[in-house]
Amino acid sequence: MPENEFKQQLCVSKKGALHIVLIILTIIVGLFLLCLGSSAVYVKYYSGRVYPGVYIDKYPLGGLTAEEVKNFIETFNDRLVKEGLDFYFTDYQGNTQNFKQNVLPADGSSVELVRVESGALAETALNLGRSGSLAENIIQPFIARFKNKIVVAQVDVQEKFIENIKNYLEPFRADFKNANIKIMNLDPLQYEITKEQDGFVFKLEELKSDILNNLSELSFKPLEIKRETFKPAVIESEAALAADKITAILAYGNFSLDFINPKTQDRQEWVISADTYKDWLEVRKVENGDLFFGLNKEKVSEYLETLRPSIDVQPKDARFVVQFEKVEEFQASQSGILINVGKTYGDIDASFRDRNYGTSEITKAVNISVEITEPSIQISDLNSLGIVDILGAGTSTFRDSHTNRIKNIANAVKRLNGILIKPGEEFSANKFAGPYTRENGFLPEMVIKGDRIIPEIGGGMCQIGTTLFRMAMNSGMPITERRNHSLVVGYYADPVNGNPGTDATLYEPDIDFRFLNDTGNYILLQTEIDYKKQMLTFTLWGKKDGRSGSYSRPVVSKWIPAGKLREIESDTLKPGERKCQNAFRGAIASFVYTRITPQGEKIEKVYDSVYRALPQICLVGKSTAPLTGDGGATSTPLIE
Repeated sequence: MPENEFKQQLCVSKKGALHIVLIILTIIVGLFLLCLGSSAVYVKYYSGRVYPGVYIDKYPLGGLTAEEVKNFIETFNDRLVKEGLDFYFTDYQGNTQNFKQNVLPADGSSVELVRVESGALAETALNLGRSGSLAENIIQPFIARFKNKIVVAQVDVQEKFIENIKNYLEPFRADFKNANIKIMNLDPLQYEITKEQDGFVFKLEELKSDILNNLSELSFKPLEIKRETFKPAVIESEAALAADKITAILAYGNFSLDFINPKTQDRQEWVISADTYKDWLEVRKVENGDLFFGLNKEKVSEYLETLRPSIDVQPKDARFVVQFEKVEEFQASQSGILINVGKTYGDIDASFRDRNYGTSEITKAVNISVEITEPSIQISDLNSLGIVDILGAGTSTFRDSHTNRIKNIANAVKRLNGILIKPGEEFSANKFAGPYTRENGFLPEMVIKGDRIIPEIGGGMCQIGTTLFRMAMNSGMPITERRNHSLVVGYYADPVNGNPGTDATLYEPDIDFRFLNDTGNYILLQTEIDYKKQMLTFTLWGKKDGRSGSYSRPVVSKWIPAGKLREIESDTLKPGERKCQNAFRGAIASFVYTRITPQGEKIEKVYDSVYRALPQICLVGKSTAPLTGDGGATSTPLIE
């Protein structure tokens, strides 16, 4: 073929191909414009409405406005309120139990505990096909029309609803029980073996998930509450094998719980007898299969909770207002003390388990663990006198006191609270608490003077002197004046061993209690009276300078018998009428006060106290009959 003819044909072919391409492009552009136009018409037609093909589970939402979707969901919520939710479960006997749980609170509130969020669902459904890119917004509406889009409802299930179900299920719950040995009697030893029992709990967390899934599909189908079964670790035959250890464990006898108050250093003790802890015993098994006796956590914890009134102290914020050289408004910042039941139980159980292994070194005293919580406002934040620390504290009990005696003590407590003692000043109990007169609010109370029982204004002040004495010693203060009582009085017994010796008497104006403030700073006296515990606590505040103080527990070297009954004729009683006071045995007691100075010097002082014996003394109205017998006598306790 000639070259020119070939070129002509090639040119014709190129023109034909280009023409075809142009046709194809025109078709594509036309189709695109057609789709774009159709989409624009489609979007405009469904403006403000959900596109067709959008469902919530099996319920179509296409064509609905946001408000109509909300109304649809709120209609479901109304039905939810009226009908509640249905549940079923299998109880311990294998029976199927059905129940309905309301979604409104039992207190009559109209706030549903379970509801489907209508606003959120309406927004989600309406935005489907409208919240993406331009291409997505064109394509998605058409795809949804041929392939359904499912939206998931947001469901709010409050914990109170699950708690209500839990409360309903509580009677059907079963704790697993190990086989155990129940001691019926100690002497002679009698016991019985209790059989083990399977237990189960309901899976409430899984239930909450099931509720959310169910309601997200707007379903009212009843839901099963599943349960988890627990098998006991110790069976009856194993418990029987452990019975041989009982006698050896009980042979160790009692054990005690001790508590040292971190503020006052006072010690309290609770003795746990075998008759008590026999009900706490439980058989346990370790991983290697060995059996031993421990203490039941629930029962021990229940006992420890009864000790809270004697141990727990709530934290207090500080208050400090000074007027006329006295702190008129004072509340020392006080750390809180809370018994740590879990830690204490663990320590008791660990010490008790040693009894299983026949060791001679058995712990028979366990310290009660506590948690310390600090107040928000410390005393150091509120004053410029350098009063920031507790130097020491002292306590005493006024248990079983008469009404007037308690009122006198409370009056003195109030008068002493907030006293500021200057650097170098000698504190005087009579100066700051007295004078003990009616004008100062003191009442008459019975006291013994010599051999006479008489009412006297201010009876009970020795309770004040004794508490101050113990406080001053625990604070490391130099004691400049102290005298013991003439008689052994139960109010002033040592709080640990119950012996006399750490008391201090007051009798205005001759007998006082005094100590010297040699700290170089102001010190502050805080007084507290606890009517429930019937206890005084006096605390000395100042600035720590390295000193410390303590005293040994008093020792009685000799007890002196009270002697025979004495009767005294009285002109104030009717003929034959008798009024008697109790007898008091005498004692010779002593203890050591140890003081460490800021320079590190150790100073010891022995306090010897002699208490006279006093027989029972009866005042008897004068009569012609001889003074014999005690018919009609009334006994008056000593008040000093």
